[in-house]
Amino acid sequence: MASYDLVCQECGNTFEVFVQGFLKDEDSQCPACGSFKTQQKFTSFLSNARSSSCADGSCGAPAPSSGFG
Repeated sequence: MASYDLVCQECGNTFEVFVQGFLKDEDSQCPACGSFKTQQKFTSFLSNARSSSCADGSCGAPAPSSGFG
């Protein structure tokens, strides 16, 4: 299931749509005003691979064995 963040070009409403597969025109209707003039907002990919604690300052740092550090 995919999640898309959209903003309505008519009323400025920001909303999220969950769809199976790719976003279609009929999936992008603004729930506030009913307009189909919407634009997808850029969102970053989030991973659950990070540690829940950042006390050591390593949040977001690649693992030493990853070849990127």
